[in-house]
Amino acid sequence: MLSLLYKKVYEDIYYGRDVIQNFFMYVMGQIYAEPIDCRHTYYDSNVFEIINKTIQEDSYYDVLTLIEAIIEYWDSYLRDTEGCDYYDEYNRRYQGESIYEVVNSIFQREFIGYRFVDGKLTPISDEFELKEVEQALDSPYSSVYDHLSKANKLIADRNKPDYENSIKESISAVEAICEVLTGITGREATLGKMLKKLEENGVVIHSGLKAAFNSLYGYTSDANGIRHAGNIGGPASTFEEAKFMLVSCSAFVNYLIAVNAN
Repeated sequence: MLSLLYKKVYEDIYYGRDVIQNFFMYVMGQIYAEPIDCRHTYYDSNVFEIINKTIQEDSYYDVLTLIEAIIEYWDSYLRDTEGCDYYDEYNRRYQGESIYEVVNSIFQREFIGYRFVDGKLTPISDEFELKEVEQALDSPYSSVYDHLSKANKLIADRNKPDYENSIKESISAVEAICEVLTGITGREATLGKMLKKLEENGVVIHSGLKAAFNSLYGYTSDANGIRHAGNIGGPASTFEEAKFMLVSCSAFVNYLIAVNAN
């Protein structure tokens, strides 16, 4: 995997020794917490030997953290140097293939059960699930993006994942899109009332799907309410539940946007 990443990413953006030296200093200083001397020359073979050692000998989570940090660095570099030709800040959209997509294709080819979602390595590898989450994150509504982005970061945190609040944020994303589409806000903005308002506005929601999501919403209480240990979204929430809610809520957000547009 490292050789594929090196060939596809590192060689393509080898613009000069100053750029590479900055990258090496970032790797040694920020990732490995080594003292940095700007007068010192860091050589490819030495730095890649250290990276190789991490990949071969350290824990799986350490390897993922390393890859995440390296790719985040190059993405930031490309945003700064390529500007809107690489990433459209206003619309939160890459203009072509992003560096994250490059790595995701490598992960898919190598059967690694993680994918980059919104800049974070998330334990989602099913391409259909990934598509639903990415599509919802790509919606033009900032409130929806904010909640789903937080939900993803909480589930992707390998040091201290917070499944309870990830579920809360996923549910909040559904509430947010309903608020946008209905104009209902505040204490009146319950999911049931907002779905009813959508139907009154002519949005046709499949009865079975509406019933299923209302039932699921009932299990989790409302996003700002108190959850109990036995409920989905309570203190005993699991990764499987948080992932299910992230994917399901993303899919429901996409569904509501689509049927409202129609």
